[in-house]
Amino acid sequence: MFRHKPVLGWAILVLCTGLGRPQPVAAQAPAQPTFTISDAAVFGAAAGLYLAPGLFGFDEGAYDCLPCDPADLPAFDRWAVAEPRDGWSYLSDGLVLALAAVTWWDLAGSSSAGRPHVIASVESAALAAGATNFLKELIDRPRPIFYTDLAPELDPADHDPSFPSGHTAVAFALATSYVLSRSRPSTAVRIGSFAVAATVGALRVASARHFPSDVVAGAALGVGTALLVHTIKF
Repeated sequence: MFRHKPVLGWAILVLCTGLGRPQPVAAQAPAQPTFTISDAAVFGAAAGLYLAPGLFGFDEGAYDCLPCDPADLPAFDRWAVAEPRDGWSYLSDGLVLALAAVTWWDLAGSSSAGRPHVIASVESAALAAGATNFLKELIDRPRPIFYTDLAPELDPADHDPSFPSGHTAVAFALATSYVLSRSRPSTAVRIGSFAVAATVGALRVASARHFPSDVVAGAALGVGTALLVHTIKF
């Protein structure tokens, strides 16, 4: 009921590795491989992390608290307990997809970045999504709705854990990768990219899909995966 697998997001991740504005070709520059062994390794790691919970069966637990007690939450998160607000959730979906589309389109048409940097951005987002799914199932923290009066109506076995926030992780991975890929990015580009990512995190809390600590952890994870990918690739 509440499991949100980013099928559309993954489809766009795959499709956009081969799409984008034509980039200028340097007449005397030697051809560089677009996709390397390290790229394959990162995608393999992302897929492995994403699929591991299902393969090893630790994504099938059930919550024994319906509703769970908000007093068990830290004060930092307790105020965010609320019933889901779908409008804010859909807006966060659209904002992540827009951030991906705009940054990939710009990088694909940049003479200083090009498709290798688009692939690096895709890898960063994919690795963030994979790591997030793995940690969610491993930690198995209930979402805010399980602390509300709606909880008794839910199937405890049909849950999508809360920590960390996948939307936030992917958004910050995209923003970080974009800033790292731009040649001497302006202050406006830096602030704008991370402002969009932060807005995604705020919307996840506003939609009552996540706690603030989920968003903070997701942001750190997204920045970390982008830094790791760029260190490996460049």
